[in-house]
Amino acid sequence: MKMKCEMIRSLVMFLLAGLFMLSCAAVADDPLNMTGYYEIRSNVENASVYFNGEFVGNIEKGSLLVQAEMSNRPVNHQLMIHAPGYTTYNETIVQAPKPGKSNVIRGTLTALPPPKTGTLSLAISPPGGEVFVDEVSYGIVEQSGIHVLRDIGAGYRSIEITLPGYKDWFERVYVEPNMNTKIRVTLTPVTTGSLLVSSEPSSANVLINGAIVGVTPVTIPDLPPGPVKVTLTLHGYQDWNGETHVMVGETIPIFGTLTPIVVNTPEPVNVTPEETPTPEPTQSPVFTGTIAGALAIMIICGKKR
Repeated sequence: MKMKCEMIRSLVMFLLAGLFMLSCAAVADDPLNMTGYYEIRSNVENASVYFNGEFVGNIEKGSLLVQAEMSNRPVNHQLMIHAPGYTTYNETIVQAPKPGKSNVIRGTLTALPPPKTGTLSLAISPPGGEVFVDEVSYGIVEQSGIHVLRDIGAGYRSIEITLPGYKDWFERVYVEPNMNTKIRVTLTPVTTGSLLVSSEPSSANVLINGAIVGVTPVTIPDLPPGPVKVTLTLHGYQDWNGETHVMVGETIPIFGTLTPIVVNTPEPVNVTPEETPTPEPTQSPVFTGTIAGALAIMIICGKKR
């Protein structure tokens, strides 16, 4: 009986050990237990969370759960939490979470102080121009000539005023924080015009009323109003001549097409030399007489024999 009890106990222990091993294997194979998490907590709701430079979500109800891979070695993850009007939180994470566990990371954002601003009061003559601050339009000047700009960021600002018929006004102005900076501006009328000269081909010399002023393409400013003669010259091309009228405050475009100079080369003339007839050989009279004399002597000698 005692032996049977021992056998039953051994069998039960064996079964329990097997069940334990199976449960361990199941836990090991469970992907949820092979994954860890970072619980990102922040004091700013809807703050944006970036993990290794990638957006992973927003803080909701104070936290955001970010899945992380397991590693037995130190890791290097870059965490950034950002929200408008707050400082940006940055942290380098070097410890990986344990399987099925979460590492809590708290990122506290600090509210930025409100930006300092000032007021800019412009007295502009004549009125009607458009005002730009740092290349952003701030409206048209009313007939009173007074243009007040409020809540302008303190510090140096680029102010530009444009009005047709007048030269653009530009100046760097320092806006005092919590103060009213006053500036008086008088626009200067435009009394000249410009020419925008281009050509085909380019790089042609430009002459205005006979004086060289540049090479195409070129803008020629500050020309007095009235008629002008424009000449374009380029080596290998015929001169181009034109006339236009300079208008105050306007840029007149001029385009000239240059014609290549064609050099006419005479065609070669093929001259065939005439054949000179070869004269037929003629016998010299002396030679003929010599032969006749020799024949006569031979005949006489033959008769004597």
